[in-house]
Order: sequence, then structure tokens, then C-alpha cells
Amino acid sequence: MITQEEFEEKVHRFKELEDARGQIYDLAMRLINHGFELEAYLLILSTWNFAGFRYVLKEFDIDKFKKTIIDTNPAFRRLENEKFETADLDKLKEDISFIYNKLNSIVKQTGATKIMHFKNPNLFIMWDTNIRKKWKIPQTHTTAEDYIEFLRKMQKNFLHIKWDNNNGMSLARAIDAYNFDVTQEEFRSRKKK
Repeated sequence: MITQEEFEEKVHRFKELEDARGQIYDLAMRLINHGFELEAYLLILSTWNFAGFRYVLKEFDIDKFKKTIIDTNPAFRRLENEKFETADLDKLKEDISFIYNKLNSIVKQTGATKIMHFKNPNLFIMWDTNIRKKWKIPQTHTTAEDYIEFLRKMQKNFLHIKWDNNNGMSLARAIDAYNFDVTQEEFRSRKKK
């Protein structure tokens, strides 16, 4: 079981080590808050998901991307007051699946969860290849059900953590920071061997 102390330590270390990522996160949130949603998503995809996004770019259709964002807005609006801590994932499954499938078809599984998080940072937790691996989620061709199962695992493992939007960081964002730090720690220890 993840302890409160371990969680806080890893989130704090993430904040110290990932200063540039944090600044990009804040910049993207400011863009969204000022009506530049599309630009914010493109910034995040091209910086936080550059390894995968560069392959998507070969066939990336920005008009189709805009339409997908517009098409998912009603489902996002239904979820806008939902928080990770209290979300009944079974009740939200239809909207989450719809959003994930639409975004996954354009920006793949990692990009989809990044956009989902930026659209609702209180509900959605981002993932990447290393995080999926750590939590034993399929690496490729993930489905909406895989993502919902990931969220269930996150609830099972983190709902006991006391977190009150510490420094403006939602619990969903803090869990991402924890996961990122843990996977980087595992990567660093494998490299030393």
C-alpha cells in the first residue's frame, strides 16, 4: 500500500525535477483558460507526447482534430463537475468511453489521456507507456475499457491519500506525478545495472 509519506515525497520530488514540464503544464492550462484550447492541446502533444505524436503528425488532420474536440465537448460537459475522488466510473463509463475512443482514433492512447486530463484535470489521470506497463495495462491497442480499468486501479491504490488540491494540483494530477516519478525511478535503477 502506498503511504501518505511516500506519495508526498514522490510528488514533491517530481515538482523539483520536472520544472520545465510543470511550466509547460501551467502554460497549457493558461491557454485553455484564455480560450486557446486547441493550441494548448497541440503544445502538450508536441512536448509531453513528442515520441508518439511525431508519428501521428505524418497524417494529422487539424480540421478533423478540431471537429473531434467539438464532438467530445457535450460528453466533457456532462463530466465537468466530476472528481477522481468521488467518480463512480461505472456510471461515467459511457461518456469516458466515447471521449477516449474519439481522441484515441486521432492522437492514440497516450495523447488521448493527456487531452482528457487537460479538459478535466480533476477527473482524468494521464498515462504513458511506462505507466501502463507499471500498472499492467496493455501497451498497444488499448481500449476505453483498459483506460477505465486503469482509473479503477488508481482509485483502489490512491483514494486513501489525503490531498486537498495541494498548491493547485488536483489529486488526479498528483497521481500522475507520482506515477511518472516511480517509472523514472525504475528506469534509472535499470540503467545502473
